[in-house]
Amino acid sequence: MQIIHQAPLSALGLGAAFTVIWGVADPMAAFAEVRVIEADGYYIMGDGPEENAAVAKERARADARRAASEQAGLYVAGMTEVKKGKLTRDEIRTISAAVLEVKEDNVTPEVLGGTVIQYHCRMKAVVDTGSITDQLRQDREEFAKSVRRNEELEADLARVNAELAELKERYKTASEAQKQEINREVKRNEDEFTAAQWNEKGMERYNRKDYQGAIEYFRKAIELDHKYASPWNNMGSAYGYLGNYNKEIECYRKAIELDPKFAYPWNNMGYAYGALGDYHKEIEYCQKAIELDQKFSSPWNNMGEAYDSLGNYNKAIECCRKAIELDSKFSNPWIIMGLAYAHSDNHNKAIECYRKAIELDPKNEVPWNHMGKAYDHLGNYNKPIECFQKAIELDPKYAGPWINMAFANLSLRNRDKAIECFRRALEIDPKNKKASEALEILLG
Repeated sequence: MQIIHQAPLSALGLGAAFTVIWGVADPMAAFAEVRVIEADGYYIMGDGPEENAAVAKERARADARRAASEQAGLYVAGMTEVKKGKLTRDEIRTISAAVLEVKEDNVTPEVLGGTVIQYHCRMKAVVDTGSITDQLRQDREEFAKSVRRNEELEADLARVNAELAELKERYKTASEAQKQEINREVKRNEDEFTAAQWNEKGMERYNRKDYQGAIEYFRKAIELDHKYASPWNNMGSAYGYLGNYNKEIECYRKAIELDPKFAYPWNNMGYAYGALGDYHKEIEYCQKAIELDQKFSSPWNNMGEAYDSLGNYNKAIECCRKAIELDSKFSNPWIIMGLAYAHSDNHNKAIECYRKAIELDPKNEVPWNHMGKAYDHLGNYNKPIECFQKAIELDPKYAGPWINMAFANLSLRNRDKAIECFRRALEIDPKNKKASEALEILLG
């Protein structure tokens, strides 16, 4: 399971993170319900090499969770049909894994004969329509990241389980010396399995914004499997959210050292340098991520932001178009492309881009704010206020549109309204220099 970064919205002046709802309205609300899912998982130990009982129990839990996720997938698919969502199989599986809330996962042993024990996990989990709707409301890039993380985790577990099955098969006909070697390999395999579980638990903490707790779990994964690149990548992202950029970059470098063909940390390293204002390095690392994974839309998006910041607007537009080509549901490149057109003084084209972003992401306040500024540049002073009001309606704590609406009211000679808007902006962001200076001038 991995974390992928896109261009930071704050670096673009875009304000808070944004959300998207696939489909229209919210018909699932009318069908609100909680469904209890019961599933069984099994793992047999004692029919071959030496194994750790605690790890065997965790394997039974993992099997039960897989079975529960499959049942949840049927529920998710049915609800998204009501919502007229068009989700792929991987998307449904990802939502299913995320919305399961495990209530019970008791594991009981059963002796099958001799030293052979079957561990049986009886899992009870719940899924509700609210949790599915929350997943559907993620912005497109966040959702794409979730799908990639889930695919990566499944691939890790499939590889570890396949290796264990092969070791057990070899053990049947092995000599005593060979059996000892296989036992050592099984111990390593168990460590890798447990490391993957800690990595997953770290991601659960990360998704709850408990970044320090996530780091602790990622470290546990690394302690068990020193060659595991994924938790280094994920730990780097957690450090980034804590503002420790040196540690963030250090973790990405370690992930790349362990797996040079791992595209995620290359992209994330680019993101980190972009956040620090080093756009040339951002481009360099994102290009490497694209070289490794040509279907990866995020680095194209990030490069678009970097080229826009460097004033190379044609190149920024080119990168954004490539990101959109790779993921037609991804709204952020449309915003960046709009900014590039606006910086090129092509405000009509910028408005087209912002409208497309809004079409893809109706709940996103950011393109409304930028569209208002574009209309303002075109001398249409009433239209900007409509756009800024819509941005504020979507996010009342977004200072940018309050400031922009204040200046639009000044253009319309609505001095009192402008003062009110500047004051609202300062309530949200007391350190905003533009608003405080403007208010000081207006109040004499």
